[in-house]
Amino acid sequence: MNLRLHDRDLWKLPHPVRVDVALEQPAEQFMLGPTGLLEGLRPYLTDETATTEWILNSVPGMHQLAMVSLGAPGSFNLGTFVLMLARARLRAHGDPILQVATSLQTQLAATDLAAQLPVRFFRCPYPAVYVELARPSPLRIINRDSGLHEVEGAYVTTHRIPRNGRLNEKPDRVRALRLDPARETRVLELVITGSPVGKDNVLDDASQDIVLYIQDEDEPLSALLARHTAYYRSAWITHQPGFVLPEADEVTRAGEVIDLLAKILLYLNLAEAEQVRVSERSDLERRLRGLGPKKAKRLGRQLVTAYDRILIGSRIATHQDTGSASDQDEPGQAPAHHLRPHWRRGHFRRIRYGEGLTESRLGWIQPVLVNASDALGCVNTKPYHVR
Repeated sequence: MNLRLHDRDLWKLPHPVRVDVALEQPAEQFMLGPTGLLEGLRPYLTDETATTEWILNSVPGMHQLAMVSLGAPGSFNLGTFVLMLARARLRAHGDPILQVATSLQTQLAATDLAAQLPVRFFRCPYPAVYVELARPSPLRIINRDSGLHEVEGAYVTTHRIPRNGRLNEKPDRVRALRLDPARETRVLELVITGSPVGKDNVLDDASQDIVLYIQDEDEPLSALLARHTAYYRSAWITHQPGFVLPEADEVTRAGEVIDLLAKILLYLNLAEAEQVRVSERSDLERRLRGLGPKKAKRLGRQLVTAYDRILIGSRIATHQDTGSASDQDEPGQAPAHHLRPHWRRGHFRRIRYGEGLTESRLGWIQPVLVNASDALGCVNTKPYHVR
């Protein structure tokens, strides 16, 4: 290993950037280059039918290497190997990184996830993306060796399993998740990453992967998540090679992250979702091309940790309300009960429109500070955090 493992400037970088800088080469090159397996893997990294499980079982040499990684010190599952594949897949898709603005993340945390929203709204607009969460964050995942890690983000990839595909033939999973092998399946793979901040080195992080199998796009999102949560807490999961039964706290904490990721993906499906491209690395590269050796060397040091991303929700602001019509006094009526200043939670909802209201789109009602004028007269407002 190299000295950059203890470079504190790298600790707060998102996983896709941090791991490459720490290893001084692409993570998949570091792990697979010496084995000669990388070139055989590359064609499948952008194949929408090539799920991680399919790659591990079908690409020559991958299964044997994955099983070897299970015996590595401190390893109790395939987490490190799956994390490497997620990083490789992201690179193959052009390294799209979505950075969630603090203001948006705060509002989404204070937003209800509508129980009856159909799962069709729960989809990512990118085949592979890394979602970088705002920090500090109260969300944590567990590494059984190093304890709790602050959640920094997640890799999100989407796949498709054709009808009668081999993955649906696994009877344990088919029964546990009530899948129909004769139907096409949309697969959402989530690999949550935990920050190394406060740990031994920049690669002393954590990861947890969850796979969601979707066949009925009209199924309520809450039912889908509940069914998969039960599956990952059941003994069925131990029938899958490389997986161990998670502890209750691990499932609970992962569920909290999935809840936030679901809200972020729902937000991205809104027509009014705000996305701003931040070309930090591309801009530095353009400047470097026109500089002399001295200035280029100084900028080159900045280039190491610079990365392009798409910032979402940067102009989201806290909404305030002086009260609804029902809160106001009507002429000739007794004064209505005066509501104390309070937060009205935000929520997602399905908005029907069109002839006969047969079509629908996703809507998001932002959290509102009701009777804000009363509150602002004596205190400063601050973001509403759900704990």
